[in-house]
Formats: sequence, C-alpha cells, structure tokens
Amino acid sequence: MTRFRHVTPAVRSLGAILAIAAALGSCRVASAPPPEEVAPAAEAAALVRSVRLISGTGGRLDWYRGAGHDLIAYDALVDLRTRDTEVFTMRPDGSAVRCVTCGAAVPKGFVGQPAWHPDGEHLIVQAEGEHSSHRLFNHMSWGINADLWIVSRDGRRAERIWRSPENHGALHPHFDATGRRLVFAERVATGQVIDGRRARGLGAGGENPWTGWRIHIADVDLRQRGEAILSNHRVLFESRPGLYETHEFAGDGRIVFSHTAGGRPYVDDIYIANANGSRMRALVRSPGIWDEHGSFPPSGDDVLAFVSSRVDPGWRFPGSDARTLRTELFLQTADGRVTRITDFNGQRESGFRYLTSDYSWDRNGRRIAVQVAPVANRSGAPASPEIWMITFASRQ
Repeated sequence: MTRFRHVTPAVRSLGAILAIAAALGSCRVASAPPPEEVAPAAEAAALVRSVRLISGTGGRLDWYRGAGHDLIAYDALVDLRTRDTEVFTMRPDGSAVRCVTCGAAVPKGFVGQPAWHPDGEHLIVQAEGEHSSHRLFNHMSWGINADLWIVSRDGRRAERIWRSPENHGALHPHFDATGRRLVFAERVATGQVIDGRRARGLGAGGENPWTGWRIHIADVDLRQRGEAILSNHRVLFESRPGLYETHEFAGDGRIVFSHTAGGRPYVDDIYIANANGSRMRALVRSPGIWDEHGSFPPSGDDVLAFVSSRVDPGWRFPGSDARTLRTELFLQTADGRVTRITDFNGQRESGFRYLTSDYSWDRNGRRIAVQVAPVANRSGAPASPEIWMITFASRQ
C-alpha cells in the first residue's frame, strides 16, 4: 500500500499561511502517536458514545450516504517534497484504503476536496489548473487556480467539468440529493494586491485571497462529457463581496455556507439561503469568532454541526489570527442551545494546538467522521492530520 503523510495546512489566514510556508520549507514536525480513543467534551458526555481514531493520515473528506456502499472519500498527501495529494476511499473503520485518483487522468499536484455524487460511483474533486503555480493559495483549502473534475470511483473516468481562469478559483463543490445540481464557491480575480513580495509568490497573483468569492450553482448531467456536464449556470451574492465557502445542500434544497464580508482574514458566520439566494439568514452568528463547516444530519434540521473557535474565549477578531487558532466541533439545536462535542485541545499534547476541521455525517446522523489537524505551537508547522470517528449515544 502507498505510504503517505498529510502535512498541508488546514487554515486560511495570510499570516498563518506565511508561517506555515516557512516552516514547511525548513523542517518536518511530527507528533507522538495519537491515542486510539479520547473522551468527548465534558458537556457532551451523555450524547457521545466514543471518539475514536480511524486514520493517522487524511484531509478533507466526504462520507457516502446512499445504500450502495459505506465508503469515506478523503484526500491525503503522497509526496513530502512536492506536497502533492491524491484522493482515497476507506471503510468507516479505516480499512480497505484505495487510491481513486492515483491512476486517473487528473493532473498531479494538489488534488482533493472530494464529494460524492448520489449515485455512489462518482466523485467531484478539485485539481490544480493550468494557471496554478503549486503554491499555498493553490492548495485545496483555498482552490485558487483550481479546476473541478468528475472522477469515477474506480478511477477509469476522469473529466474536467469546470476550468478556472487565471487567479479565479473553485472551492468546496457539493451535489444536491438528486445529483442534478452542483454548488461551489467561485472566485473571480479582483486586482486587490497584497503588499509584500512573499505574498505575491503564494499562488493568487498577489491578490487578497479573502475576497472575490461568490456562490455558483449549475445543473448536472453525467450523461454528457467534459464541461457540457454542467449547464444553466447562475451566480449568487455578487453584490456581497468577501469570502464564501459552500458547505452543503440541506435536505430541503437550500444551501448552507460561510460568509465573511470585506476581505477580512478570518471565517465569520454560517448562513442558509434558498438556492436562488433569497431569504439568506444566519444559522450561527457570532462576529469575531471563527465559525465554519455548518452541516445538518441527513435525518433532518433539528441539529446543526459546525466548527468554531469559541472553545478559546481569548480568540477574537480583530486582534487574533489563525496563528493562534484552536477549533472544536459543536452541535446547535433548533432552540439555539450549543454543545461542544470534541475536546482535542484539552486532551492532546500541550505542545500542539488542534484544528478540528472538515467533517461528514453518516447516512443515519449517528456518526461523524472528522479531520483533526495538529499544529505545533512554537513553529506553526502542521503535523499529520488525522481522521476521527465520533459515535453518538442517541440522536438529539
């Protein structure tokens, strides 16, 4: 089996990216072997049965919710020198690891951010496009100069369905429950150049990567070929500049996403809106706190999972930035009650801060697979992200 170790950054602030870039260029940081299981946060003890490690390597992920199989797709690093990544699948216990894109006709480099099509036989992934310089803003966490590809689960079919012009981008694609619509965050070049020579070399043409984003929705027909697979393109929120990060189509067809106005370097609040952009409202509204990755379980909208920095009361924006960011997974019920589920920052090595990041519910809403990225406090360099399985004792 291919040996790989995922070391790519899980945060998006310019300050953090500069620190991580320097660290990755000079050293390799490794944490001690993680425990097989940790306790949930104290307030979640009655809700959570177990928090168990299933993979010591892994990045952004998506759990298939259909009846055909029970596989988790995820990206992971395969080359420490180039930091190239590929997309893999595994069973929920971490077994049967298989590389989907290794032999597929997808450009090599930063390949990841997978999301399942409802047929269970196709994935959509981000991959570096022709304008990418393989720098940090070109990584899947950002998607600048990235294209979108459809890849079959066996890797035999691979077709580019969206091409990004220079310094544009595509981020976090997701299908709706029918597979006939796709949503993703699209970036359009802005010309807003960041001061500093180093920033100009990080893969966005020197532009501020926190702005120029909007939400893109298109119809999908997998019977077509190439870019004709997508049609009837429409764009939402062009008049609301800033960062958009798409999270999912909710069960009723509405879209869930994060939005930060004005190009500010943090992820602000989580919103829901109709698929035409109307009736936008905040699901999680806490200005100055880092909130993202909102997702309902497939069984309904009575509870929302999301990632937040509120575990650290001292972290506030402006003033704080991603170099000190710590995040954990939270659940919010329909009445607004919030419960912290994970406690990686309280139970793991004190020399690291932990970024609980991308995650995915199972088909029943009883388990969550979540990416946890350790980052060394002193150097700011990331260790290998892990994938943990959270099993709930009962549904909320």
